[in-house]
Amino acid sequence: MTPISHIAHKKVTWLELFYDLIYVAAISITAHVLVHSHHGAIQAGTVIKYFLIFVPLWWAWTGFTVYVNRFGKDDTVQRVAYFLQMAFVIVMAASINEDFDAYYLAFMLGYVGIRLSTALMYIRTWLENDGEPRRIARYLGLTFLGGALVSFSSVLIPGDAKFFVLYLGIFADILLPLLARKKVLSHLPVHHPHLLERYGLATIILLGELILVIVNGLREGHVGVEYMIAAVLGFATTVSIWWHYFESSEHIAEEDRKSSGQSIIYGHLLTFLSLGLIANVLHYDFHQELTVRNFGWLALSGFTLYVISTAVIFLPGKSRLHIRQTLIRTAVFIAVAAIALPLLPSTTAIYAALFLLFAGFALAEGIVRNRGKRSVA
Repeated sequence: MTPISHIAHKKVTWLELFYDLIYVAAISITAHVLVHSHHGAIQAGTVIKYFLIFVPLWWAWTGFTVYVNRFGKDDTVQRVAYFLQMAFVIVMAASINEDFDAYYLAFMLGYVGIRLSTALMYIRTWLENDGEPRRIARYLGLTFLGGALVSFSSVLIPGDAKFFVLYLGIFADILLPLLARKKVLSHLPVHHPHLLERYGLATIILLGELILVIVNGLREGHVGVEYMIAAVLGFATTVSIWWHYFESSEHIAEEDRKSSGQSIIYGHLLTFLSLGLIANVLHYDFHQELTVRNFGWLALSGFTLYVISTAVIFLPGKSRLHIRQTLIRTAVFIAVAAIALPLLPSTTAIYAALFLLFAGFALAEGIVRNRGKRSVA
């Protein structure tokens, strides 16, 4: 048997949507780690914890998402794997805490459980297929099995060294598919429209989390002009991100790309991280717990990560001239943000400037896309 499912038209299933919702709940809890500020600043250790917790969640979700994109059959075994992974995600989500060390064991076991089940699905596909599907499933199955076992071995390591072993397994998992992009994975391209749809659905659910921050901010505060301004600017910023992301996504979904999808996969790590940072920008504008300078740096970090991520996701396959022009526009927006956001005199001014940056970025990219369509026509 050789079920090469990426050739057929693929649609996102209700089970995939259910799966995404479970993960986004965990990602939302992870972003909440940054809510803990001290003396008007988010401590460096807290930011590091945010990244260290976020990366395994993103990679666990990505691993099975890409498997289903290439080899999914929606049979009983795959459905059982979905539900098993959801249970492990719940374990991970329940273990997310600023005191990461105290909850380490449960978090690690949840992550390893997800990765082992993904590796076993690849091994199943390896044993059932021939040719390129067999070769690719074998490579990824053994790679992910090895990474999961390295991470699991961290239970044997005392002290902080266990974190090094855990992330050694994770980063080996992440790096090896990148190294095999041309020699192995390019021989069985991903189904780009389906992959974009999956990442797009996760993105829109995360944007919904921004709206939830706004709603909670209004509920927890007193009715007043400052809260209404915060809500309006937060909503306008969210709409600007939606407009840019999904206009760009629909534009490249029309392209006939044949690749391993690495730009989409790895670029969305930065997208998801940026949305977590922006959710905290919204939170801190309502609660005013950061100094103006620290609030500016948080806003700058969220904006910079977002625009870099979209360059990674949406640029591959374009002409060299288009890539150069897009990178120049992106650099200009980052430079303006780097000059303005840390220097503005109030959180409201920073918040308004952040909206203008996102709206301006969406508008500039939209104008360029429309010109490109007219020139082709």
